[in-house]
Amino acid sequence: MGERIRRGAFLVFLAGLAALCGCTRTVNRTAERKIRDVLPDLLGPARQYRAHIDGLAERTVAGKLAAVTIDGEDVQLPNGLLVDQIHLELKGIDLDTKAQRVRSVREARFTATVGENSLNEFLAGEAPEGETIQKLRLTLNPGRVTLSAERVVLGLGVPFSFTGPLRLLPPRRLELDPNRFVVVGLPITGKPLQFLKERFENSLDLSVLPFPVEITSVATTQGKVTLSGTADVTALLRQAQESRPK
Repeated sequence: MGERIRRGAFLVFLAGLAALCGCTRTVNRTAERKIRDVLPDLLGPARQYRAHIDGLAERTVAGKLAAVTIDGEDVQLPNGLLVDQIHLELKGIDLDTKAQRVRSVREARFTATVGENSLNEFLAGEAPEGETIQKLRLTLNPGRVTLSAERVVLGLGVPFSFTGPLRLLPPRRLELDPNRFVVVGLPITGKPLQFLKERFENSLDLSVLPFPVEITSVATTQGKVTLSGTADVTALLRQAQESRPK
């Protein structure tokens, strides 16, 4: 059901782009509004979406758009993670103005920023089977991630933490580098450590997006992590176009 909704939303997105044919700036704004209206179904509900279309008037009339920029704030992904900001740039869009469809997109890039608060809400209340882990807290600092918590042993909460940098696992995965993170406090290995490590890594799994992405860079700064890369919207465009009524 969710996939059909996203495909339907993308049909409206395509229609918004195709509606630019022969446009003035006023029509551009109308198309931008149509795009914004379907983004909640396409990407997820958000506090706010913005869309902007660039291109010389004569090239827009010919179906050649220089760029479409989309920005979302507090976007709720299908896995439950709240992304503070998503920025998506589509460049070199080629429209078939007669058939009202998108032939191709030369380049699509994205940036996603997730803050500490969002990650902590996502991680809250989880523990491996047979274990009691409490007061789990994630902290983001330049170049490193720290997960701290208490493990209940004989009725007492014993604190521990582990810290390390993130590394890329192309094309769309991140992990806490197992060769470089340090455990402090209660020695914790095996199942509990692996559970917490994977739980955090899964929170940043961008395979839940409705189009494939390739993460090319990750930066951890004070209070936030930023992922950047390329987005392959070609397959989604093709699916949406094939789903259009004949």
